[in-house]
Amino acid sequence: MKNKNKKQIKEQKRIKLRNKKLLKKYPFLAPIDWYTLTQLSVKQHKYEMGTALDDMPEGWKKAFGIQLAEDIKQELKQKNLKNYNVQQVKEKYGGLRWYDNYRLDCISKYERLSERTCVICGKPATKISTGWICPYCDKCANKYRDYNKYVSIEEWFKEKEG
Repeated sequence: MKNKNKKQIKEQKRIKLRNKKLLKKYPFLAPIDWYTLTQLSVKQHKYEMGTALDDMPEGWKKAFGIQLAEDIKQELKQKNLKNYNVQQVKEKYGGLRWYDNYRLDCISKYERLSERTCVICGKPATKISTGWICPYCDKCANKYRDYNKYVSIEEWFKEKEG
């Protein structure tokens, strides 16, 4: 039992350190207060709560999470926008949904990219599950074949666009 607690404490410290580094470079990823839709201060979240990137599926976070944050940072700087905050991040109908207090141009690029990126590993998707709609690569789709039915990504987008 003590060993498990040590592992949990070590993991919590690792997460806090990761969040501290991320939020230093990308402060707009800080958690928000749902009642006021304002970012929580460091005193309030103490780096223990997740960042906006933590609400993305793991595969998307691996594939383009940091690049998305960097592109947001650059666009905010170019447009001289202040007080930007991310209100919600989620997967819906197989694509990234990124809600914020501005509508930045760079977000749509990643929303489109997400539809063709595996939610599990971040590799290019080849299939789309038809129940809970999500993109998967062949390897990850094979892991969940007992739970999902799939169509090829080309077939999916042909029907979606046609």
